[in-house]
Amino acid sequence: MSSEQAIDTSVGPIGGQALLEGVMMRRGQSWGAAVRCQDGTIATTSRTLPASLDGWRRYPLVRGVMALGETAALGTRATLWAAQARGDESGDGYTRKGLATTVIVALVGVFGIFGLLPAVVAKAALDLLDVHSAVLFSLIEGVLRLGILVGYLWSLSRVPQVKRVFAYHGAEHMTIHAFEHRIPLVPGEIRAFDRRHPRCGTAFLLVVVLTTVFVHALMGHPSWGVLVASRILGLPIVAGLAYEAIRFAGRHQHQLVGKVLMAPGYWLQEITTEDPTDDMIEVAVAALEATLAAEPLAPAASPEAAIVGAGR
Repeated sequence: MSSEQAIDTSVGPIGGQALLEGVMMRRGQSWGAAVRCQDGTIATTSRTLPASLDGWRRYPLVRGVMALGETAALGTRATLWAAQARGDESGDGYTRKGLATTVIVALVGVFGIFGLLPAVVAKAALDLLDVHSAVLFSLIEGVLRLGILVGYLWSLSRVPQVKRVFAYHGAEHMTIHAFEHRIPLVPGEIRAFDRRHPRCGTAFLLVVVLTTVFVHALMGHPSWGVLVASRILGLPIVAGLAYEAIRFAGRHQHQLVGKVLMAPGYWLQEITTEDPTDDMIEVAVAALEATLAAEPLAPAASPEAAIVGAGR
């Protein structure tokens, strides 16, 4: 498919994520990926996903949790393919065993460090001072959680290899912008677009933090047992609420309410995206074209599935 060809944007939105030296894109039940091989060529793949889980897309909150799980699974699958296509599956930790370990560590980090640790520190500090203010507790917990998120992403952005992934993240966003504006998919045209995007998965993480402040404030200053249970078991509920907020902001991105909701995510994307080179944009275009080429084999696209990548 020629990158200058007019593209149908009516089927549904594009989502995706950055890979190591590559990009994965998805629209509806079709997905494609492209990676820059060590010899300088671009390898691509495209697949379709089964529609067996489409029923959950009708249910608020549930669809958010399910979509995130599906996105994580697809990202892992694309990462394995990219490593194999580049010829480094046995190096850099991109084996199935290595990725399984990464997933386990990530889950411990999400539920332990990100989900539970800020609440434990906030409660311990206030108990030590014999302060029982629910508002103060929620604010301290939220600030700590936000600090952990921003500090972690900023630290990652200092690593040269991750910095390149973040540049591919920018290329992904810029290419999606061009696609959504029906602009020819060539680097010179794509470069005019913002490297940030309202449906970015990184923005979702920030919305999760802000949502937890409001949700947990309703619980007051809980006992230790309630605190631990709510921060671990309640995290999927908070994620579902944040997902609905992202969907709402995406539908109203040109209105004031949408711009307000998207502003914090845009600020965070200053860390998680970098200006890409033309070579990186070419890879993002190849991933998009591979995805579109698979669409005749796929069912109608669903907007709920389109979270633009977090640069993982």
